[in-house]
Amino acid sequence: MRQLWILFVLLIGFGAGLMTPGGTAYPDGYEREWEDDDHDYDRARRALSRGEILPMAQLLERLHARIPGEVVEVELEREDGVWVYEFKLIDGQGRLLEVYVDAESGEILSLEDE
Repeated sequence: MRQLWILFVLLIGFGAGLMTPGGTAYPDGYEREWEDDDHDYDRARRALSRGEILPMAQLLERLHARIPGEVVEVELEREDGVWVYEFKLIDGQGRLLEVYVDAESGEILSLEDE
């Protein structure tokens, strides 16, 4: 249920283009004060406001153009200095897929059957 709520908030927030300013930026551009933040929505809003990621609506549009299906979970992580979204979706054949997407470019990094 929590994942669906996060997805709902992400879709509504990014669909409307909400952005809020973040805190102090460090030389590498990453704000360490939010490093352990458990709220994907807060991290995503901050990264969007700094231009580090694309809006969720754009990412979902690109994802569905390549891999049709129903998104059931979304996570945002920073891996080696790159923002990566992990989308879990159920495709037309009922398979659960994990799709990793570069949140800045929208490029699909990997696709795995779960």
